[in-house]
Amino acid sequence: MKLLRFLLLVGLVAAMLVPALMAQEKVITWATNPQYPPYDWVNADGTYDGAAAELVTLLTPKGYTLEPVLVPWKRAQELAKVGKLDLLVNFRITPEREEWLQFSTNPTFPNPVAVFVRDDKKLSLISWDVLKPLTGGVSLGDTFGNGFDAYLKQNLSYSVAPSMIENFKMLDAGRIDWFVSGANMGLAWLSISKLAHPIVALTPYISNDSIHLGMSRLSPHLGVLAEIDKKLAQLKADGTLDRLLQKYQKRFTSAPGTVFP
Repeated sequence: MKLLRFLLLVGLVAAMLVPALMAQEKVITWATNPQYPPYDWVNADGTYDGAAAELVTLLTPKGYTLEPVLVPWKRAQELAKVGKLDLLVNFRITPEREEWLQFSTNPTFPNPVAVFVRDDKKLSLISWDVLKPLTGGVSLGDTFGNGFDAYLKQNLSYSVAPSMIENFKMLDAGRIDWFVSGANMGLAWLSISKLAHPIVALTPYISNDSIHLGMSRLSPHLGVLAEIDKKLAQLKADGTLDRLLQKYQKRFTSAPGTVFP
C-alpha cells in the first residue's frame, strides 16, 4: 500500500513537472547590440528598445515565447557560439559567422556603412584610395561588407577602439582622420552628442548591405528559423519593416542619454 501511494505521488509530481518543462523548452533566448540605435538600444530601466525589439514581438513562432538577454554584444556572440543563447538579432552575414550561426534568408533592415570625417577636412570620397595617406578608426568587432574589410586590412592605416563613441571623440580631437561605422547608428549618436566640430557621413556609402537574424547552430530551436524567415518576408512585403525603422529613427532623439554611457 505504501509503495502504491509512493508511486502515485511520483506520478503526480511528474505530471506537474512535465508542463513546466515543456513550457521551458518553448522559450527562445535572444539578444541584440545594446548600443545600436535606431535598430536596438537599452532603456534606463534595463529593457531593450528600438526597431529590433518591436520586430521580435512580431516574429515569435506560434507556441513559443522569446526571452531577452541583456549582455554586451560581444558576450552575446560568445554565448551563441556555444549554444547558450538561441537568437542574435540584426547581424551582418560573414563566412566566419556562418560557421556557428544559421542566418535568415530574408533581412531585417538595411544597414548602410559610411566613412565619417570632420566637416572642416573637406574630404571627398572619390574612391577608397583617398583614405590611404590618412589614419582611420574602426570599432572592435565591426565588419563592413562590399569588399571593404579586406581592403582595410591590406591598404589602410587604422586603430581599433572599443566602441563607436571613442572613435567619434578621437575624430573630433583630430587623433584620427576618418572613422567607418554604420551610417544610421553614427548619425543617431551625432544627433545627441556635443562635440566641438561638426562631423559628416561621406557618400557614396562603403556598403549598403542588410542585416539578418542568426540562430545558433547549437540551439534546440533551430528548426523554427524557417517559420521566422517566412514572417520576415511578409513584414517586408507589407511595409512593416520600413515603418519600424522610420518610427525608431524619429524616436531615438528623445531616448534616455544612458543609451550611450
